[in-house]
Amino acid sequence: MKLKKEYYCVIDENNKPDYRRLFECKNDAQKWIRKIKNSTQGETALFGKNKKDYFVDGLKKDFVNPYKKLHLKKGCWSALKVKKLVMMDNFQPEKFFEKIVPDRNNKLIFDKQEASEIEFAIKKPEIKSPQILKDFLNIKNFDWESTFIRNKSFAVATSFLFLFTMSFSFFIQKDVNEKIVYELSKAQNETIQQTTQTQTKVLGKITEHESEESEEALDLFVMDTLKQFEKVKQEDLEVEINKIVEGSPMKKMTPLLAQLDNRVAAFMVAIAKKESNLGRRVPVLHGEDCFNYWGYRGIREKMGSGGHTCFDSPKDAVETVSKRISELVKADIDTPQEMVIWKCGSSCAGHSDYSVEKWISDVEMYYEKFDNIDNSNA
Repeated sequence: MKLKKEYYCVIDENNKPDYRRLFECKNDAQKWIRKIKNSTQGETALFGKNKKDYFVDGLKKDFVNPYKKLHLKKGCWSALKVKKLVMMDNFQPEKFFEKIVPDRNNKLIFDKQEASEIEFAIKKPEIKSPQILKDFLNIKNFDWESTFIRNKSFAVATSFLFLFTMSFSFFIQKDVNEKIVYELSKAQNETIQQTTQTQTKVLGKITEHESEESEEALDLFVMDTLKQFEKVKQEDLEVEINKIVEGSPMKKMTPLLAQLDNRVAAFMVAIAKKESNLGRRVPVLHGEDCFNYWGYRGIREKMGSGGHTCFDSPKDAVETVSKRISELVKADIDTPQEMVIWKCGSSCAGHSDYSVEKWISDVEMYYEKFDNIDNSNA
């Protein structure tokens, strides 16, 4: 079975990757971030209040000049993130990253595959070298003028013989492999039949009706277990949401938000905090709450103040906005830096750099609160 590999890299707030490591497991990438944060190696350059950049090998001298004010701190003070690497078919990560850290789960699978392989040793016959070959190895004493190796006919015949031998060996080896597979399959089938007969002697024959009842009971058990697992995940997410929205108008939407995908729910809460302070600053229609806590501007028959959409109910609001955010997440727009299109649209040219950076940092602060939930369910 061919395993589909996914890669994760560590990026900073400027989407600059750390080319020292590439990870197959997201948890290993997060451990690498903790290691960097606890290390005093490297330097962080701080530009103003919000801009900062981390240099693994220290800051270059020509980077600092009298016209650029910055502060230096030892170690990593930049906000690091784990990002799933989006690769093209012909992309070879080993050409860009110094080291690829494999997933330990995949390594266990490969170890089991190697342990289960059956090796067949083939004893090679001893070939006694004729005298002419011994003379040929002795280059000083070999008579090149009189040897038949210089004959063209001999060279052609030797080449033909070599090709014939290789072809014959290939077909012989193929036949041997087919026989081995046949014998192994036969032995396996005999073992299964013997085991079945032994169970029948001990337990008696199982009727078709009893077999169907057993399979139905197993299916019900599996479905019940999956439902319980989903319920636990939903309860954990609901607890985390309640910690943030407690005492706000958005509290009534918590059960609906807890049914969403973790990342979608995280963006729903984080964007609502930024756009409306969790429902405390909202558009209204005829003095009534429009339940639009995200600055959503979809065209509808009912439009509230400021050109914002007016929803019929909290359920209508959550379903409509979460559907749009889910579409963005599926399109790999899954970080606060990328989700800024919610504020800017197709371009941020009409917004100041400060307002854009402030939107990203505020949304990111609340989005990160759901990281633990996301990791526990991964």
